[in-house]
Amino acid sequence: MTKMLVVGHSHILALQSAARDLGEGTESEIDFILLREAGLRAPPAPRVTAFQHKALTSSLAGIDQAAVATRIAESCADVAALCINGNEHAILGLISDPAVSQDGKLARVERSVGERLPVWLDFLLPLLPRRVFLYPSPPPVSAERLEDHFPPEKVARLAGKELEVPAFRLRLWQHQCEVTRRICAARGIAFVEPPVAVFDASGLLAPCFWGRDPTHGNAEYGRHMVRRLREVVAQTPSVAAAPASGRGNPASHPYATLPATSFWKESVTQVAPCEMDPVLEPPFLISRTDRVATAGSCFAQHISRHLRRSGFRYFVAESTTARAGSDVGTAVHDFSARYGNLYTARQLLQLFDRAFGYFRPLDRVWQRHDGGFCDPFRPRIEPQGFGTEEELLRDLTRHLNAVKRMFRKLDVLVFTLGLTECWLSRLDGAAYPVAPGVVGGEFDPELHVFANFSVREVVADLEAFVAKLKLVNPEARIILTVSPVPLVATAEDRHVLASTVYSKSVLRVAAEEVSRAHDHVCYFPSYEIITGPHAAGGYFEADRRSVTEAGVEHVMRVFMRRMTAHDAEDPGADSEAPATAAMLEMEALAETSCDEEALAR
Repeated sequence: MTKMLVVGHSHILALQSAARDLGEGTESEIDFILLREAGLRAPPAPRVTAFQHKALTSSLAGIDQAAVATRIAESCADVAALCINGNEHAILGLISDPAVSQDGKLARVERSVGERLPVWLDFLLPLLPRRVFLYPSPPPVSAERLEDHFPPEKVARLAGKELEVPAFRLRLWQHQCEVTRRICAARGIAFVEPPVAVFDASGLLAPCFWGRDPTHGNAEYGRHMVRRLREVVAQTPSVAAAPASGRGNPASHPYATLPATSFWKESVTQVAPCEMDPVLEPPFLISRTDRVATAGSCFAQHISRHLRRSGFRYFVAESTTARAGSDVGTAVHDFSARYGNLYTARQLLQLFDRAFGYFRPLDRVWQRHDGGFCDPFRPRIEPQGFGTEEELLRDLTRHLNAVKRMFRKLDVLVFTLGLTECWLSRLDGAAYPVAPGVVGGEFDPELHVFANFSVREVVADLEAFVAKLKLVNPEARIILTVSPVPLVATAEDRHVLASTVYSKSVLRVAAEEVSRAHDHVCYFPSYEIITGPHAAGGYFEADRRSVTEAGVEHVMRVFMRRMTAHDAEDPGADSEAPATAAMLEMEALAETSCDEEALAR
């Protein structure tokens, strides 16, 4: 029988209670060391108040390190699980504090965990067995009125205080988990992902697992986490016990030492759907000083909005709200310039060639059905159309100059591939965003031809664009994504579902080939996050095509977490703001609840 040791702060109390209830030798199988036990506390310094001493006991300075070392040695455990420094997200995220912005809270969690957790690990790891696991704290609760769900004495400190919205509590917990995962990975510690069963549909802690206060889980939560630890321990081979050589060596095949992300069960089945994160280590990150431009299908506009809202330097080379000298311009696209949707790689390459004078389409102006005029290559950029052809051409000149500037000055381009189906001019090969006759112009089979690009053609177009962009902007980086939005219609003689699968498959393979070929090009899996089996179709609206806000938030949460550099020193993140009364109240709540739970047992 594997002997396990769990070391940590208040969150192990739920696990300890569960181990007693589970039976089957669980209590003797797992030993617990609560770092706040009386025999392990260091004596308080003179003139330290009771509240200050409670805060000390959460830090390394508040424990008797020799006594802890003795207790760990006496346990004779084979593996150890840590449950330390878990309440940062609750302390910062439960109360809505106007003195600290949400970005500031995210930065504080990153700084706090990044500073405190390594100190604990430096002390504990030399004392523990070689196989070490780490529990996160429980996910936040979804309650919007705590007094309706928790004992009055537990939430009295929060009376009259406005709570953060549950979605941000979840975001803060997810960010804390991500910071913790990175620290664990660097030290060879396995992060124990909570089982899917403990989450509700929105990714928060299901009510049946709530503890007696809003920052802890109950014994039922502890039972799930104890079982989860035993599963993970059983699935993780012991390096020390493995034979040195021979056919029976578990490490003698190439899959034995792969990380959890290489296995479906560990990284998909056992991960909460809202926590799915298929990104590993991107070749580069977006900093707050980078000029980031976006282009592509409709889905690309979500990235531009979130970058702007998150304080990154979104590059707008041309106003998208109104053209010069006009009061009818309306923002119908949220891109870095007024090029509208670029659904295909061919359109992106064509836009570059037009901006730099390499290509001038024969089709210059389309007449709309209402008598106005539109640009054949951005037909909906002016919802009411242009009054005259001259007005359209003047705007086009300004537009192409802005696009040229964008390509020369951008640091990062995020391009979302949307379609492989396209209509082309038979005269010069120009690629249209929509078929002639839909918004403007007239369809003529003698002048227009349908194309459905292959992998080879999409790769060729992307490679040509990458090479040309590098000529005018050698330091530019590119992030490719594939839109998860299905085709609204297909011009092929087959079912639209089959055409959608073909189109997205081609785009996904093409993006992979190009990103593998260049260090400055990477692929971001927005398509996989929305359409993967973990989502079970839940990220689509009733039309089974439009992506829900929850799906967009999931994609952008992963994008911001993985693809952007988080600077704790950024003055805009409130990283140096002093602790507020609200934060101190939350710290007091977290500390007090631990003592009372221990006394109850």
